[in-house]
Amino acid sequence: MMRYMLLPLILPLTHVLASEPLAYPRVYWENSVKVWLVVAIAIYILVAIPSIYFAIKYRYRPGQHEEGEHIEGNTALEIVWTVIPTIIVLFLGTYSFANFVKQRNAPEGAMELKVTAFMWGWEVEYPNGKKIFAFFNPDGFTAPEDQKVYIPAGKPVKVYLTSRDVIHSFFVHPARITEDAVPGRITHTWFQINKPGEYFVFCREYCGTWHSHMFAILKVVPEGEFNRWLGVTTQ
Repeated sequence: MMRYMLLPLILPLTHVLASEPLAYPRVYWENSVKVWLVVAIAIYILVAIPSIYFAIKYRYRPGQHEEGEHIEGNTALEIVWTVIPTIIVLFLGTYSFANFVKQRNAPEGAMELKVTAFMWGWEVEYPNGKKIFAFFNPDGFTAPEDQKVYIPAGKPVKVYLTSRDVIHSFFVHPARITEDAVPGRITHTWFQINKPGEYFVFCREYCGTWHSHMFAILKVVPEGEFNRWLGVTTQ
């Protein structure tokens, strides 16, 4: 009976998990939220419905059960409601940690970029030494072609971050990841965008006057087009 009650919750979840995600590691965050939500709703149903039933059935009525009753313990019930929550907690902890490892560590073969933040823009250096400077634009969120950061579609990108002045935060909007760029330190993050198009990178750490317009445009293109733009020859 319970599996049929949970079916409307589980089916949309399996559909989302099976569909092609726009970007990583966004999909790991979203899957974690969905799993926790399904478990939370299931627990609520299992606890709330019997609670409401017993509250109504055994509510106080004048002249009934006024002397109280002696209730004996139930060892089997105690074991069940100790073991089942323990299993659920172990599952959620293990699943969440496995997802966190995927979110934090770039996959093998990821392309590496060096990104240096400054007031108010980004310097992006590719493995072959090519650099792109993405500056703020006080007139809107547009940029000339030579300031767009080209990225190959469907390929993981590992980013090494630092800053020349104050703390900035590198936020890749479609991938839902952010990492601080700290002066004198190197931090890292990664992302992968599967669908070609133009997407935004923003600064999410207040860094001064033009913080709100500190952005870069990621131009995600097929790998062949990216290699031609970068000047890489393939066999």
